[in-house]
Amino acid sequence: MIQLLIAGLTVGSTYALVALGIHIILRATRAVNFAQGDFVVLGGLFALSFVSLLHFNVWLALIGSTILGFGLGALYERFILRPAAKVSEGAVMIASIGTVYVLLYGHAMIWGNEPQPLPTFSVAQSLTVAGSTVAVQSIWVMGLLAVMLGVLYVFFERTMYGKAIRAAANDPVGARLSGINVDRARSVSAAISIALACFAGTIVGPITLVGGSSGITITVKGFVGAILGGLASPIGCTVGGLLVGLIETFLGSRFAHDLVDPLVYVILLVVLLLRPQGIFGGRRIARD
Repeated sequence: MIQLLIAGLTVGSTYALVALGIHIILRATRAVNFAQGDFVVLGGLFALSFVSLLHFNVWLALIGSTILGFGLGALYERFILRPAAKVSEGAVMIASIGTVYVLLYGHAMIWGNEPQPLPTFSVAQSLTVAGSTVAVQSIWVMGLLAVMLGVLYVFFERTMYGKAIRAAANDPVGARLSGINVDRARSVSAAISIALACFAGTIVGPITLVGGSSGITITVKGFVGAILGGLASPIGCTVGGLLVGLIETFLGSRFAHDLVDPLVYVILLVVLLLRPQGIFGGRRIARD
C-alpha cells in the first residue's frame, strides 16, 4: 500500500505541475495550452543534453533546464501565443495544438524517438519505509514539488511583481491604467508555466525516462487534474493532479493497463457533468 501511495504521488506530482502550468497560462491568455505536456518532455531532454554533452550533474541540469524553459516560455508567448491572441482565444488554443506537433517531431529529429535514461538525484536507489521499499527519487520528486509550490506562493502572494502579474491576469484594463505592463506580465506568466513543465520533466525523468511521445498523454492527464481540483484554483490544480496520479496508480494495480487511461478519462467526464468547477471551485469558475 505504501509503495502504491508513493508511486501515485510521484506520478501525480508531474500532473500537478502540468495542471498548475495550465492554470497560469489560462489566467494570462484566457486559453488552455495543449502543448504543456510536450514541454515536460522537452525539459527532460534539455536536462539530458546538459548531463551528456556539458557533463553537468543532474542538479545543475535541473537548474539549467528550468532556466532554459523560462526563456523558451517567454519566446513562446511573444511569437506564438501573443499574435494568436490578437485573432481570438480559439486561435491561441489552435496555435498551442500546432506547437504540440512542432515539439513532438522536432525533438524526435534531434534526440530520437526512443526514451532515454536520466541520472537520479541521489546515489542511494531505495530505502525502506514501514517495511516497504521506496525509490529515493520518488521522495525527491515530492520534496521538489513542495519546494516549487513554496517558491510560487511567495512570488505570487508576497512580491509586488507577482501581485502585478495577478492584477494583469484579473483585470488587464485596470492593470494598464495602474501602469502595469500587461504584455510583459503575460510573457512572464507563460515563462513561469513552461519553466514548471521543464522542471517537472527533469525531476521525473530518472523514473520515467526522458523523450518519446508521451507529451499529449501528460497534457490530458494534467488537464484532468486541473478540472478535478478546479481549473480556476492553483491549490485545486495541485491537489487534482496528485489525485489523478493516485487514482491512476491504484487503478493500474487492479485493472489491465489498457483500461486505466479510459477510466481516468471517465473521471473527467463525470466531474464535468456533476461539478464542472472542480473540488476547490466555487459556483462559477472565476480567475482569482
